[in-house]
Amino acid sequence: MRFIHAADIHLDSPLRGLEAYPGAPAERLRIATRQAFDRVVQIAIEERVDFLIISGDLFDTEVKDFHAALAAAEQLRKLDRAGIPVYLILGNHDSREEMIRHVPWPANVTLFDHKRPHTVRHATLPVALHGMSYPKREVTENLVPGYPTPVARCFNIGLLHTNVGGNSRHAAYAPCSVEELVAKGYDYWALGHVHEHEVLHQQPHVAYSGNTQGRHAREVGRKGCLLVTVDEQAHGYEISDVEFRETAIVRWFRETIPLEPDNDEEALLDVTRKRLLEIAATSGGRLAAVRLEFTGRCAVHAQIAKDASRQQLITNLRALAPDLGIDVWIEKIKFHTQSPLDLRALRERQDLIGQLLRDIGSLVADPQSMLALPETKDLAAKVAAELIQDGDGDDTFDLDDAARHVGWLRDAEALLLSHLV
Repeated sequence: MRFIHAADIHLDSPLRGLEAYPGAPAERLRIATRQAFDRVVQIAIEERVDFLIISGDLFDTEVKDFHAALAAAEQLRKLDRAGIPVYLILGNHDSREEMIRHVPWPANVTLFDHKRPHTVRHATLPVALHGMSYPKREVTENLVPGYPTPVARCFNIGLLHTNVGGNSRHAAYAPCSVEELVAKGYDYWALGHVHEHEVLHQQPHVAYSGNTQGRHAREVGRKGCLLVTVDEQAHGYEISDVEFRETAIVRWFRETIPLEPDNDEEALLDVTRKRLLEIAATSGGRLAAVRLEFTGRCAVHAQIAKDASRQQLITNLRALAPDLGIDVWIEKIKFHTQSPLDLRALRERQDLIGQLLRDIGSLVADPQSMLALPETKDLAAKVAAELIQDGDGDDTFDLDDAARHVGWLRDAEALLLSHLV
């Protein structure tokens, strides 16, 4: 017996901010989640699995224009024609309250009810599946105690959209512990909600399949589904293999490139060129979406500190992939470099430069003193819109973020030094 465990497909998930990136492969990115689901269905048919499990968030939000629903239904009908049942729960993104319009589910789809956890038996196999759909977007109570007891002489599978153990990177929906899941007595827990593939326990198997397609630079690496093989033994049923199958059409990378003190622009471009070639070689023929972050004390920092020359450097970096003829898109470039100058010696000088660096050092040591200045708030209010760089969650503007102010101070220090020294 074999089945596929998938979750967090997020069909037609909106990719925010693409218009801010000239040359972005917008159409390829927009259809990536849909193509990844097509790949899940293709694997199910090719491997002739007995059924498919989807542990929540098939859709990214309510079905407004029906396009995502029709696309999903078409793929599910392919499974119906192949004789493959589908067992589905709704998660926080596609909960019952979000699914305002009716989705034309094919006959092979079993959608678990939202009122309470319940059990569904496979029509021909000794398999009992236990699950519950979300009734609303935010389910904050532990659902595990309400799940039914295992069915005797069956392979028992639990479907649950949950944050096990309080993963800080995800909302604490339907929280529970690994120990609670193991104690339930099921043979396999098919989990959804956390977007990284992770096996939390073996015998019984408790696993997140992860999402089928990364959607931004915080969802890096391989994304896909799990192909599970179950063998019948004298004492019952036993999992003999759990194989990860990649389904992503676009693979995201977040690369940090350290620079050396004597590295100029040409050296920076050269090391980046080599790294991009390495990424292209490991992306498995997929589009590689890459965020580059440069660090270290380096000669090119003086160029980076100046607006015009930094923009030209960014343009040159973005031109590398097309020039190399590789399927790589540079999503964003961040510089966290520093001047190779001896700042300690400069700070000890008894002149304007030394006094400037000592004053900046005092502010860095006590950033709250700068936050208290009325001029700081007035200026920040005027430029706040320009400081919001994108919507992926890690670059939003926060006036009260002392660490962000320290970063700005260091940037200002570097800019001033590039002109004065």
